[in-house]
Amino acid sequence: MAPLQRDRDKLARMEQAVRTLLQGLGEDVDREGLRDTPKRVAKALLDCTQGYHQDTSRSLFHEPLVHQGGEGIVVVRDIDFASTSEETLLPFHGRCHVAYRPKGGVVLGLSKLARLTKQYAKRLQTQQRLAASIALALQHSLECHGVASRGGGVMVVCDAAHMCMVARGVENHSGSTTTFAVRGVFARRPELRRAVLRLFREHR
Repeated sequence: MAPLQRDRDKLARMEQAVRTLLQGLGEDVDREGLRDTPKRVAKALLDCTQGYHQDTSRSLFHEPLVHQGGEGIVVVRDIDFASTSEETLLPFHGRCHVAYRPKGGVVLGLSKLARLTKQYAKRLQTQQRLAASIALALQHSLECHGVASRGGGVMVVCDAAHMCMVARGVENHSGSTTTFAVRGVFARRPELRRAVLRLFREHR
């Protein structure tokens, strides 16, 4: 089956599923306000999950790396993301902060980490797995391209607000959740974790 026809068939199945859901809520799916809702919801869900079809490795290394000298820690803060909870299909959104320690002063372009974050966020996710996936992909890519030092590592912190907390249950409008993922030297040395956390929290 051709890809275009496959996409059309997928969209049609999703539209029918949304119609069934609305009917289960007791709604008239043919009334004016809901007539086009199944198609809009199906297209929105496809857009929110397009990360499944993107190559995360190319996000990091399809362009030349930048050599800046030194062996320090690189910190990138405030990478915005929006994702969809696999548990409720409700959105959650926030910011990721990434730190990594490469070798030879080789650093990634800032847009690469933002692109990687977006590709993993554009899937059905949990916040914990989002942070872990970003950390694992970055560490793996650094190792494969020979720029992960023996003392290297990756640390990812995600802060997010979840619509499931706002619209249901406790209906908390100001709560947020923080998740951590650490690999390499950041997992072994708590003083480095604390130092990076301070950098993440500065100027907030």
